[in-house]
Amino acid sequence: MPASVPISFHEKKWLVKIIQDVYGIQVIDAYSCQKLSEELERKAKISISYNTLRRLFGIIKGPTNASRFTLDSLCKGMGYSDFTSFQQAVSQFEKDFFNEMLILNRLGNRKDDQIILGIVQQFQMKTWDEVYQFKSIIDLCLEVKNFDLLTQIFEIPFDTKSEDVTWRLYVSFQSIYVQSCQNNEAVINYVAELLKTNELAQRILLQLFVEEDGLQGYYGKWLLATSDDLVEDMPVFKNLMLCQLAFELRDIPGAQRHLALSKQSFQEGMHPNLKGRIAAWDYILESKSETVFHFYKGLQDFSSKLSLLVFFYRLLEVYQQDISQFDLMEDFVVDDLLINFSFPEKHNLNKLYLLKARYFILKGNKVQARSAMSQINLLYIYSCDKGWVNQQVAIIEAAC
Repeated sequence: MPASVPISFHEKKWLVKIIQDVYGIQVIDAYSCQKLSEELERKAKISISYNTLRRLFGIIKGPTNASRFTLDSLCKGMGYSDFTSFQQAVSQFEKDFFNEMLILNRLGNRKDDQIILGIVQQFQMKTWDEVYQFKSIIDLCLEVKNFDLLTQIFEIPFDTKSEDVTWRLYVSFQSIYVQSCQNNEAVINYVAELLKTNELAQRILLQLFVEEDGLQGYYGKWLLATSDDLVEDMPVFKNLMLCQLAFELRDIPGAQRHLALSKQSFQEGMHPNLKGRIAAWDYILESKSETVFHFYKGLQDFSSKLSLLVFFYRLLEVYQQDISQFDLMEDFVVDDLLINFSFPEKHNLNKLYLLKARYFILKGNKVQARSAMSQINLLYIYSCDKGWVNQQVAIIEAAC
């Protein structure tokens, strides 16, 4: 039996449209499938049973995939050489239509909110074409101040459990972060209101674009506006960031209170980034050095240990603690075979090497510091760490 070929919902919609254009048949029921089967045989000498067509178009329950032969035959009946050429034609038409639609909406000649929303709802964030098309839509919303459409987009249930999807959303939403860093009050206030009730905004705009330099500005405003009942680790994350803000404002009792609240909500299986933050503030505020060792001992995989170390040591360095007091840096070995090559891991590795260099400079070992620096690839810099990374490079180069 021939292997079935996956066909997307979007491709099926185009098949239905083109069938109607070519044969004048709207595929909506068993009768229309019977009629299409007869017309394919009569006009194109192509034989596809009406039961196959009913399954393909979801008229009857069951798998809706079809064999490559069936899809090729159907597409030939509509004037394409095969199913692949049909897919290519649809893709090109979509890009041309999409680009012209964005231009007209930018010029204010059209307002196609529902068409645009329909396009975004079909994105699965599996290809970079979709990512950058999505980014273009977000940029359009910001440019013409169409916050109503932007709010509807934020309601779409993307698969944020997938790390790949989450980081592609990070790319798509980047202009909101940039506009906020540039003090666009309309965007800042819009996001602050959105964060009260929107899970996607909390996961992407607050938890991925962690702009610590903005704690006393827009990012602190966002934190205070954010509800803590939509994202499972938000009470921990939010209180840790408010702890950091209070410390910067020299409100030590407030910082200690937020640290205690974060620890009350913390669960052992939560992200190692949070463990690194808790361990750092335990040391900075309470002089507890054992927390980081406890957390580190409980981690098994390379990526988790890397995240914990980077967040712990970086916070200590930012707030002028002596990182040479903790030798976990020396024990941690980077195994190239264990690196997953994701962007978060690459920029975490860069930060680890920077922190290692600072650590060895404090230990008086410039050879090891230079060795750590030789491993850095500054192409991979997390945007929210740009200032800190540049500062570390300057300090290390001056010391070596």
